[in-house]
Amino acid sequence: MRNPQSTRAKLPPLATLPAFSIAARTGSLTLAARELHLTPGAISRQIKSLEEALGVQLFHRGHNTISLTDAGRQYLTHVNAALATIDNGTRALLPDRVRLVIQAPITLARRWLIPRLGAYLQENPNVDLNIQSLALGASDVPDVTVTYRRGADEARFASAFLLDRTVAVCSPLLIGGTAKTMTPGALLDLPILLDTADAWSWRRWCAAADIAFQPRGGSITFDTDEASIDACMTGLGIGQASPSLIERELREGQLILLCPNINPIVGAYEMAGSTPTGLAAGFNQWLLTWRES
Repeated sequence: MRNPQSTRAKLPPLATLPAFSIAARTGSLTLAARELHLTPGAISRQIKSLEEALGVQLFHRGHNTISLTDAGRQYLTHVNAALATIDNGTRALLPDRVRLVIQAPITLARRWLIPRLGAYLQENPNVDLNIQSLALGASDVPDVTVTYRRGADEARFASAFLLDRTVAVCSPLLIGGTAKTMTPGALLDLPILLDTADAWSWRRWCAAADIAFQPRGGSITFDTDEASIDACMTGLGIGQASPSLIERELREGQLILLCPNINPIVGAYEMAGSTPTGLAAGFNQWLLTWRES
């Protein structure tokens, strides 16, 4: 009689699955390595081992970029479902769950914090997070409040976890292959997208470029940087953004850098309020681990 187990597929190396899932989510071996406290080389080797075990290619690899293949996207659905089941089962065994309320600016929450929360939850599986946008108002008293403060002097932001450097960006739909030859002055001949009425970021950028802020191609003003980034991606004009908030768009080519050597500091994100204790203090310390050296 045929042994039914002989036709059962051999399981891949299970320890490689978190690396595959996180690399797919972040689109970066470096970010995956930071979440798992490994080196990018170790993450690359784990994914290669998984691909060899499966006999399929899971990622397309480019210069400092990775993207899922069709097989990778299909497999990711099953891997994420399996990891979620294990995670839920683990959480159910924990006797004491705690809640942490975090208030943060909406763009930071969506574009910087959410992609990194998986790392925090891996280290703190008994914490239930409640993320609230400062723009929409608070429904709970926050344990952690992240605020944004303007400024051009890095020395003023010794306690900040994320410096806000601004760069000029646009959609490739707007200027195509001429991006590398654009001069700072030539940018002002194109429509300019502002994320504040006083054009703070653009004025700082122009000062760093040693030119006057005189937009000759018109301008569109938005009340949030999130809206300005969205408008920039549709090709409405030249925008300003922090590279930390548009990592995915730059990596995937939805936005391109213009005059990349001009990147002045325009502010920083930092924790507000009195000195926290307990869980809030731990979260603040975790935020600081992401600060670039």
